[in-house]
Amino acid sequence: MTSTLVAQLVEREGLLPLLASRERGVVPRESEVADVVARAQILAVGAAADAARRRECGDETRIHIPTAPPATDALVVIGGDTVARGTALLRRIALLRLGGPIALRIVVDFGALGLEIAQVALSFGATDLAGPILSRRATPEPLGLRQGSLPILDRDDSKKLVKRREIAAYVERAGFRPVFVTAEAQSDGRSVPPESAPRAHADS
Repeated sequence: MTSTLVAQLVEREGLLPLLASRERGVVPRESEVADVVARAQILAVGAAADAARRRECGDETRIHIPTAPPATDALVVIGGDTVARGTALLRRIALLRLGGPIALRIVVDFGALGLEIAQVALSFGATDLAGPILSRRATPEPLGLRQGSLPILDRDDSKKLVKRREIAAYVERAGFRPVFVTAEAQSDGRSVPPESAPRAHADS
């Protein structure tokens, strides 16, 4: 579908006033946003939330390793304790984007919800991903991984880990720029650790 058709769909579904309000720096009333997001076509909801996300937060997607940062007034974490799933989950994320604070960071835990839904969530207003990844220096062993990798319990659990290059590709396919952030970098107050960015695509 062309951008013109998408824009027309967003307008027809009543989402343009929400975007216009946020562009002025005014957060729409929660009840108003909830009503529009609940009844609008899912494609229009995603397009509107994506437009707001890109305007307010840019194209950077932070990937927090190995877990999500603590929730704050400016950061929401969508994880395994979230009841909604499927399109209901996507509408929930879009509601946070269109009805939440300007430039709100929305983190989706791909370790709990899966990479596929996390990738789609990026197009519905999510800004960040979080979860464990497999170090390129690590090789699964019977009782876990070698020193320097993320701790796991057994070989079955190791299959749940993804490689840095793999998750970077998921983010790029969604049209965003991946930036890896480790727990150590977060505690030190650094937004991007030295090993992130270009090297992410070299890991295997």
